[in-house]
Amino acid sequence: MNNLYGKNLAWVYDEIYQGFIDYKAEYDFYKTLCKTHNAISILEIACGSGNLSESFTNDFLNYTGLDYSEAMLEIAKTKFKKGNFIQGDMRKLNFTYQFSTILITGRSTSYLIEDIDIQNTFNSIHKALEPNGIFIFDCIDAAHFMPYILKNKNIIHYSNVNNKTFERESVWERYDSTKSHLVSWKSKYYDTNKNDKILIGEDSAIFRTFTNQEIQTNLLLSNFQLLHTIDRKTYAFNTKVYVCRKITKNIPIQGA
Repeated sequence: MNNLYGKNLAWVYDEIYQGFIDYKAEYDFYKTLCKTHNAISILEIACGSGNLSESFTNDFLNYTGLDYSEAMLEIAKTKFKKGNFIQGDMRKLNFTYQFSTILITGRSTSYLIEDIDIQNTFNSIHKALEPNGIFIFDCIDAAHFMPYILKNKNIIHYSNVNNKTFERESVWERYDSTKSHLVSWKSKYYDTNKNDKILIGEDSAIFRTFTNQEIQTNLLLSNFQLLHTIDRKTYAFNTKVYVCRKITKNIPIQGA
């Protein structure tokens, strides 16, 4: 959904998604995982417009929010002026210090289309973590989602936030690829506050879903130990959450 992150439509994403996602529940989920693993310094990759940032900053010693989109970060800085935000690419992190915990939130692994993208991301995160640091991220589960879109090509999601109503009409189609499970996603966003639906934005993207084996293989190659996974349903996708630890020696893939 690359176009949506542009300066003209970033506000659409920020406002409508407030009605799609329960950000308090989202934060509580990650907070529990971070507390369980004694997080001190947190890097949230794909922080977007900063919906989790203030809570992380209040509850943990150090928090940094990173996003690829300058437009989304402008909104984040407006919403939370005390936040520590930086623009960057998860495939090429360049910090002079390390974090105890790194998160990729919001199913943002979906934009790692090529195998080299996920390999570079995992390697980059490994370098940015302290020894034995924790890496937590979620992926759209190919085993559930790919069969689902064969039966549900067209879908509408409704958003009701701040006494405003919106709709997103989406078309999901399997994208032709012999290497990975890719999906073509085209969306139209409507303001439905008046009698007529008003088109306020259009969006299209290719995104990637992952099999459990793909993720485990890439974690192994980047020297992460998989501690556990969590099956988690979100507003539109079945996801898997992976909780991993940075290691310096190779371990076998679980279930291989």
